[in-house]
Amino acid sequence: MKILFLSLLFCLIQGCATVGMLPDDVAKVDFDAPEGKTGWSEYQHVETFHGYDVNQVYEAAKVGLGSAGFSLREADKSRGMVIGEHGITLHDWNVIAGVYFKEANNATKVKVIAEGSKDIGFSGDVTSDGWTGKILRGMRQYLNETYQAILKVDKSDLKQQ
Repeated sequence: MKILFLSLLFCLIQGCATVGMLPDDVAKVDFDAPEGKTGWSEYQHVETFHGYDVNQVYEAAKVGLGSAGFSLREADKSRGMVIGEHGITLHDWNVIAGVYFKEANNATKVKVIAEGSKDIGFSGDVTSDGWTGKILRGMRQYLNETYQAILKVDKSDLKQQ
């Protein structure tokens, strides 16, 4: 009985998503790789943020992870990465997500990789929950609210004299 319990515990621990599952540097990330579901409980999404620099996107990545319910695990602007962890959900023991960014022709290219635990629950592999989209949406919202100037026009200035 004790061996069965230890075996079960070992399998559960092995299935958890860890920071080590994700690249630790933007140089190790292939921005041209396929997107969507790319492995067992792995999802990837690439987006280009035009008009935003690496410093702005770095801050947005931390906010985007937070707005999607992830707690910050590791962030390093010089390595172009921010990693967060989301606790237990209805379908996963945990989810790890990494946001990677690099400059690209007056824009910043971003890749989000989300890895769920490698368990087989009642509903199979359903990690997605749109984690990559939720993180990117939080990033866009932060960038738009923080760095976009709103043009206010006085209508009386538009009248012809």
